[in-house]
Amino acid sequence: MSSGSRKSVETTLLFTAFIAATYGFGMYLFPAMVESVRLDIPFSYGTMGTISGFVQAGFMICALLAGFLTVRFGAMPMILGSISLCAIGLLGLAVAPNIIAMAICLTVLGGAAAAIWVPMVEVARDHISKEHQGKALGLMSSGTSYGVFINSFLLTTLLPQQGWRSLWLATGVLVGLLALVAMLRLRSAKGETAKDALTERVSVASRVKALPKALTAAILFMMFLNGLSCMPYQTYLSAFLQAEAGYSAETAAHMWRIIGVVGMVSGFAVGWLADRITVRIAMILTYAVLAGSCALLLNATGGASYEFLYIAAVTFGITFYAIFGLVPAYISHVFGQGSAALVFAFGNIALGLGGIVGNILGGALKVSSGSFEPIYMVMLGAAVASAVLSMLMPSEQRAFGEAVPANG
Repeated sequence: MSSGSRKSVETTLLFTAFIAATYGFGMYLFPAMVESVRLDIPFSYGTMGTISGFVQAGFMICALLAGFLTVRFGAMPMILGSISLCAIGLLGLAVAPNIIAMAICLTVLGGAAAAIWVPMVEVARDHISKEHQGKALGLMSSGTSYGVFINSFLLTTLLPQQGWRSLWLATGVLVGLLALVAMLRLRSAKGETAKDALTERVSVASRVKALPKALTAAILFMMFLNGLSCMPYQTYLSAFLQAEAGYSAETAAHMWRIIGVVGMVSGFAVGWLADRITVRIAMILTYAVLAGSCALLLNATGGASYEFLYIAAVTFGITFYAIFGLVPAYISHVFGQGSAALVFAFGNIALGLGGIVGNILGGALKVSSGSFEPIYMVMLGAAVASAVLSMLMPSEQRAFGEAVPANG
């Protein structure tokens, strides 16, 4: 293996670990152990929904800012800064005295998760050869599943013995060490900056005007529905299972483990399928499976329907990681390189808004109805609506080169 190949492999593994840390630990560890936190720091499910909304807001704002900051400071400083900020946020949660301090730390972690992905893609493009970029970026985007998988072990080993603060301490130290290794190994790498920033700024307005309004609106609405269905599913999963459905904390941890394990391969597997049956048809099937996962979860109440419960975990693990690969792939095929980035940027905002609405609505519905079932019914409806939208959209094989020229 040449030195260049070894560097590419090292970069890919480090970036996968970054995603595991910022998304797996930073965004999904809190909802996985929320019931243990509530025993020490009491707060309502309405407050939990509000906090989750703030996390999504931090994610959305930083998604907007990441591109501008990358141009200003460079991609690699943004990545190293974000992973360092993630470590600080995790350690802050280990000593947070109240729910307000926790909310601030969690919001910072949501921002770090968003701020690390945009520049990471740029650096990967510069340091990984073209024939391996697809596999490398696919592995990186699956990093969340590895973080969720580690979470499941922490929940069953460290949490019962040492308490919830020990999980934040352990992950904070681990990510701090990862940040240190990254600074040593990646310090010579240089992030790309926009060479023609003025030209790009001037062309944005014309590109927006050239986008097909109906298809663009459908895609943005679909990404809003993605946030509405996928984000609260995870936010309220442990709380629903333990506080309402009658399952133990260990069972909830097993659910997270299943989701993480399935997610390690689902992105690649569904992507492989999409290459053969078209991305649009793969989206239809994926959203149908997501709706089925919500239905199975709603029928797994009573603390005894383990077969429904674990099938729901498997199907969600398949769909969650697949969705966030299929939608960008469809956008890229239909709009081409120039306009695709613009549509996807707007789509990330719609995704964040959907997550905010879903999380806040979930907490409010729990408070008003006394149950999590209404929000999971909303998620089921959002998944069905996404499947219908996918049916109405043109196949990317037919739409490519017709809907929008490559240069917008």
